[in-house]
Amino acid sequence: MTMTFDVRAGLAMLAALCLPAPAGASAADETASESDRFFLAEAEGACRNGDFAAFLGPFANSEAVRARYGAGAAKDFPIVMIDYSYVTSASARLFEAKDGDPRQLVYVQVDFRSSPDGSERADWVPGRFEPGEGDGPGTLIEKTGPGGSLRFRRTADCWRLAEDIRNPAAAR
Repeated sequence: MTMTFDVRAGLAMLAALCLPAPAGASAADETASESDRFFLAEAEGACRNGDFAAFLGPFANSEAVRARYGAGAAKDFPIVMIDYSYVTSASARLFEAKDGDPRQLVYVQVDFRSSPDGSERADWVPGRFEPGEGDGPGTLIEKTGPGGSLRFRRTADCWRLAEDIRNPAAAR
């Protein structure tokens, strides 16, 4: 029996094992799923670049990212990103339970606001959208329910969730 070994694959594996963990990485990162490691790396890059809009996607999609940069319950987050659009977390759970039926998804409009002190705010509201060009759900034409605000305060190297305000009142 002859055994062959792919030298390139072996070197890639060795390099991966020898690379230092990114700054801020913890032992929990090593046990994180591959998707969580991806989202953690995306969040770290957004933090380095000061790009809050790029930070919110990984934060919304990964409990590991929320655990690192969040406050409070990491599991209960109101929105999640699917492809290039935000949807309510509740509708994403239905989407997954109904074998990927896109009729289950409730798209949301997300508007970003920056404050002079470096804090960031993402206001979100579910709605009906008129399809537009490019990525995303299109142009909001009607609010279909209550939304909320996510407020993040600036830290030395990133942002931390400070407030998750859900608006239970009917959409205005």
